[in-house]
Amino acid sequence: MVLGERFYQMSNAIFYYDLTPTEFMVYSYLVSCAGQKGVCWPSIGKIAVNCNCSENTARKAVTALVKKRFIRRVATYEDWQDGRSRQTNNTYYILDLPQIQSSVVSAPPKKYRQVENVASSPPPP
Repeated sequence: MVLGERFYQMSNAIFYYDLTPTEFMVYSYLVSCAGQKGVCWPSIGKIAVNCNCSENTARKAVTALVKKRFIRRVATYEDWQDGRSRQTNNTYYILDLPQIQSSVVSAPPKKYRQVENVASSPPPP
């Protein structure tokens, strides 16, 4: 059993946005962590391990997702009894997907042409 075989849903509209593969993976991971509540707080290290990237790459992807308004990141602090505090894992809120530009949705589909196989000999066995 992998992670309890839980499932999560994500809108197919995600493919219309200009996300890099790492941004897509980090966003997908955060959505899966947040579940239906739309909030989660994994560490950067945990994001990096689960997205198979470095912590620095995970930070850059999170920053890009914040800038593109896919998520909201809130620094979370732990207060100690002696008055000190330290930052703990950030809290991530999954936002509604930004509006898609109509030019992207209404763009005509690409036309492809078929190329005949012109090989004179059959392929090797």
